[in-house]
Amino acid sequence: MKRSVGNYAEAKVSSQYRMEVFEEERSMSQAERQARARTMSEEEQRAQRARFLFSEELADALASDSAVTAYDKVLTQNIELKGITNPAVQSMLAMRRQMQGREGVPQISSPSFPFEGNTDGASAADFLEGKKVLVSGSLYTYRDHLEANPVVVVEKNLAEENGLGLEDTVTAVISGKSGASSKITLTVIGIYRTEEAEEGGEGGEYTAFNPAGSTFYAPLSVVQELADVPGYVSLGSYHLDSVDSIGKIAAAFSELTGGDTRYQLDTGESSYEAIADPLNKTSRSSTIGLVGALAACALIILLAMAIVVGGRTRELGVLKAIGATDRQVVAQFAAEVVCICLVATVLAGGAAAVVGQRMGDWLMSGNTRTDDGEASQSARTGPEGFPAVMRGGGLGGEGLYLSGEGSDEEVDLHVIWRGSMFLYGMLLLLILSLLGMAVPVIWITRLRPARVLSIE
Repeated sequence: MKRSVGNYAEAKVSSQYRMEVFEEERSMSQAERQARARTMSEEEQRAQRARFLFSEELADALASDSAVTAYDKVLTQNIELKGITNPAVQSMLAMRRQMQGREGVPQISSPSFPFEGNTDGASAADFLEGKKVLVSGSLYTYRDHLEANPVVVVEKNLAEENGLGLEDTVTAVISGKSGASSKITLTVIGIYRTEEAEEGGEGGEYTAFNPAGSTFYAPLSVVQELADVPGYVSLGSYHLDSVDSIGKIAAAFSELTGGDTRYQLDTGESSYEAIADPLNKTSRSSTIGLVGALAACALIILLAMAIVVGGRTRELGVLKAIGATDRQVVAQFAAEVVCICLVATVLAGGAAAVVGQRMGDWLMSGNTRTDDGEASQSARTGPEGFPAVMRGGGLGGEGLYLSGEGSDEEVDLHVIWRGSMFLYGMLLLLILSLLGMAVPVIWITRLRPARVLSIE
């Protein structure tokens, strides 16, 4: 479980630094902010746009740690598009006008749309988790990211609203630039469907209102160029070999950043603890129950054997009277015990197979797995977050990976049966049964046939 749960980390700008910048901006008047914006150079403007972003160089350096098995870099920014209508905005305006009793919806074009870029479209969390499904075309690849190919994946409703199809183009404006060189033509290579939108309502009433469907997906290098923030990402996300490596990656992160409070590393350790804690409690309870069951089993076997041997006193006397040795008599009872153990083991294994999973579900009922921490919260609510639970995907060898799940869900305990465990159980039961014969064996060895026969 340590290799598959909680073994992830996200490196990004800290919430503390964001709050400090917010307080600084709030302390300035509108006139002061406008005056500062007018005097900024191009480099200062780029630095202003990148102040809440994480250095790509640091993200790559952290990925070189031996504990990292896969990683991805994600950038989410709002980009201006020319002549594209946002159906989410249209639907909200329509709802507002209906409530006000007015007819007609003004056709407007949204000035900007959220763009999400990573190194490989197939490893984007929403597609891996099934929240978004490709319906036509293809996703961009790692090579598209390396070569900065101007391609984009568009949501189905938005594409239909704007008459976009595969191989059509959209014009995006580079942030902070103007003139002919400020525009990039993006080619539509894929169209996706948002599951949340498709599942709501009947007759397409809800599909038009799709706030989650206005996101454009493009290679990371393309989004960096459009946002004019080369060398920066919203976050670096890492999949570790084990949850035990979180301390090591945290130390490496602190060394790389020099303890700078502008950056933070969020990990999935809390997710692991949320699952491991009830499992550890269950394990301790099971251990106590097992010890008690073994003690009771030994006592029952001892008493049962004593009763069985005591009830067959005449049989034993006759066997010994006709020449049977103590070893032969003990071997007879041992053979009987082995046969009984085999039958009991088969019956117990069948009963455990039937009730084992139900018992596990009952023990884990009420426990939920939550992606705690700021990383997961921002993934659910903020534009710059990205779901953090890693799964992998992308291109073998070169591909970088990320996927996630940003919601509470019930913890599942899957009972696994192994042949070795079954054999261990049989051996343990056999040992207990043979040990339970200790007192009857001693009694058998002291039994005198003449005395037994004289009683009759």
